[in-house]
Amino acid sequence: ALPDIRNLTLAYALAGADCIDVAADPAVIAAAKSGLDAAEKIAQAAQRSDYNRPWLMISMSAGEDPHFRKAEFDPAICPPDCPRPCETICPAEAIEFSTDFMGVRRDRCYGCGRCLPVCPWGLIAAHSHPTPLDAVAQQVLSQVDALEIHTHVGGYAAFKDLWQTLQPWIDDLHIISISCPDDEGLIDYLKDLQRIIKAPESSASKDLDASGIAVETKLHNVIWQTDGRP
Repeated sequence: ALPDIRNLTLAYALAGADCIDVAADPAVIAAAKSGLDAAEKIAQAAQRSDYNRPWLMISMSAGEDPHFRKAEFDPAICPPDCPRPCETICPAEAIEFSTDFMGVRRDRCYGCGRCLPVCPWGLIAAHSHPTPLDAVAQQVLSQVDALEIHTHVGGYAAFKDLWQTLQPWIDDLHIISISCPDDEGLIDYLKDLQRIIKAPESSASKDLDASGIAVETKLHNVIWQTDGRP
């Protein structure tokens, strides 16, 4: 729920987190920023000279994005004697059985998937409802400091399309993380992505360093987040 996001953001900020990653949703971003503001006030009141406000990061995917999926089911076929564990487990209180409404409130559902395995009858499914990337970018990128892009080996075309869509906002971001799980051909794929993100006119661009972790371009830093790779 949004209050939990706000409180967790506050706690991680005071604990010394450098960057806090949330979903690319305006309501989630607003809750996280509220937590950051509260943490800053607490740190100032405590005269914490070591406190630095964390960067706020959002996650987007090149291709189908789990952040934009929604739970769906037909409440009319739910057995009347069902204990409705889906309603209990939903952290966003998006599933409701009341006299006014029955089913999933799509404006609250953020696709966590917790309701899917608990349905005794297997009646709940999750379907992607992607928002056009340019619309998402306009809503959220001007409000944050950093961006994480989820991709996978073979997703070159989707990544290139996303990168082109993001161009108006790229220069204002402090850092960009490229998250890619291990797979055959990973290194060659990352090098292909590196060629996309490099600014051609930049003489300040650097290749992957010896550890293969980071690359700096003229306008921003890039972290290569190779999930699952030793």
